[in-house]
Amino acid sequence: MNKSGLVAEVAKRTEANRADVAAIVDETMAVIRDTVARGERVALVGFGTFEKRRRNRDGDVPSFMPGQQFKQVVAAKRRRAPAKSRSTPAAKSTTTRKAR
Repeated sequence: MNKSGLVAEVAKRTEANRADVAAIVDETMAVIRDTVARGERVALVGFGTFEKRRRNRDGDVPSFMPGQQFKQVVAAKRRRAPAKSRSTPAAKSTTTRKAR
């Protein structure tokens, strides 16, 4: 799902105007970015924590650590069944080729 899909889904679930939802999503992301850039943590209980971490190679990088509830919901969802493979052998041809 991309941002457009997220906005559409939130608008559908809340019956809010898509433009309003898009503006709220944009501002939410801006607040998170600005707060983390200042070196502060943004902790959304049950969802996760955004923070700035120091990496030897890369310097400061953004980090997200999912919360316990987020982890539990993801773990509880079943993965899609793998697509059926076409490993059955092809039917043998009953016609014979003539040598040229």
